[in-house]
Amino acid sequence: MKKNKLIVVVLVMLFILTSLNVFAQEGDLDLLNQSMKNYHINNFEKALQLNKQINLNKLKTSAKVDALYYRTLIELRLGNVLEAKEQMEMLFDMGYEFGRLHYELAKVYLNTYNNFDSAYYQSALEEFKQARSLGMNSAQFHRDYALAYMGLNNHHKAILQLELAILENGNIGDYLNLGNLYKELGNLEEANKSYQKVLKKDQNNVTAYSEIGNILIKQAKYEEAARILRQGVQLDPDSFILNYKLGEAYYNTQEWALAKSYLNKTIDLKNNYYLAYYHLGKISEHQKNYQEARYYLNECIKYNPDYYWAFIALGDVSLKEENNYQAIAHYSDAIEKSPNYPTGHFHLALAYNQAGMQNSAISELKRTLHLSDSHPEAQQLLNKLTEE
Repeated sequence: MKKNKLIVVVLVMLFILTSLNVFAQEGDLDLLNQSMKNYHINNFEKALQLNKQINLNKLKTSAKVDALYYRTLIELRLGNVLEAKEQMEMLFDMGYEFGRLHYELAKVYLNTYNNFDSAYYQSALEEFKQARSLGMNSAQFHRDYALAYMGLNNHHKAILQLELAILENGNIGDYLNLGNLYKELGNLEEANKSYQKVLKKDQNNVTAYSEIGNILIKQAKYEEAARILRQGVQLDPDSFILNYKLGEAYYNTQEWALAKSYLNKTIDLKNNYYLAYYHLGKISEHQKNYQEARYYLNECIKYNPDYYWAFIALGDVSLKEENNYQAIAHYSDAIEKSPNYPTGHFHLALAYNQAGMQNSAISELKRTLHLSDSHPEAQQLLNKLTEE
């Protein structure tokens, strides 16, 4: 009889303990659910507070994994890298590793959420590689992966990641970034193709018009550049860069009136844009309006005191006016700014020669040829002066 009573008591106690454990786990699961809800509405501080109230030891393995998984995500969004890595280590020890967590850690290293003063690209790259090995393969994943390579100036691998993003689900930003990378590598043809694909997706994308126009100018296709840039200006008449590029295209086709119109509009939109002043100065020089040329070129130097070509242009104006010593001064200023550019030395030689200072001219011509293996004009003048 006593034995039967003891068995009943033990069973009752076991039932009570089991019930308490069930209630405890239900309470912890409720905390987990509330924490997850707060995470998904970006209320990260509250989400972390709730998650840390969970007694992990009372949860089944699957629930414990969920709790640690979300705790890691929350810590990452708060920028708590060390704490997040501790949770990831705990999961790893349990036999679990998630590509999503490595991806989110990579985004934190990229400073996606502005947690730090700057990004940690190499650390991000390592996490991206691990996430990729664990199956991460979305378009956004590859876009972010490309950012890590861009931060490390590895343009070729950044391009590969963007191409993978495009295969998954390409967007306008992918093509613009791809074009920019090709442009920085000097591959203007591929850059142009990328920007053209932007226009296929969005005919009103002014950035694409600007970039294509810029490429065509670099390729000396000035009439084509003017045509594409006109379309851009029609879409955005107040874009100073589109107006400047169009003015530059017309400058190179020697359509002076049109060039001046767009360059002056550029200055109206951005008063300190020194390149617009430079080209206006060069136009005035071509038109032999030397006083106006000096005004524009001096304005260029006012806004960019180190602009080499403005000093060269001022020297050219002075040389044409036969003000040789002023020309010498301007060319000397240019050489001071960039001593390894052959143009300044050659033009200084011209000024010395025009001033009757042949020995100085010969010296500058020799410097020109030392800096430039191929400079036929300098070689021809040097031969003439040494013969004399």
